[in-house]
Amino acid sequence: MTESKKCTECGLCRNSCPLFILLKKETISPRGKAKLLKENINDEIFFACTLCKSCTVACPLGLELGKEFIEQRAKLEKENKTTKANKLLIENVRKYGNPLGKIEEGKIPKELFCC
Repeated sequence: MTESKKCTECGLCRNSCPLFILLKKETISPRGKAKLLKENINDEIFFACTLCKSCTVACPLGLELGKEFIEQRAKLEKENKTTKANKLLIENVRKYGNPLGKIEEGKIPKELFCC
């Protein structure tokens, strides 16, 4: 049985998720993504995860949903469905060795891309 199918939807993961705390959107929460997985919905929302594993720490069952999120990202990549932010992040890592892009001493990057 997959981790998402084991999810009891208690919601304890929500307030440990940095993106949910910031954006307050249920679909961005680990619980929201688990619901999408249960319904076999693959969406770009799976890129909206920092893979920090705070949801696993907060989960009373210790579910590791991040592994399934990574699998969904891989499926989306194969279908050439990804986000602009994800494409830029990958390009920056390949070109500059970091997700921020070209870093100039004393300057703060104009845009930050994580997911």
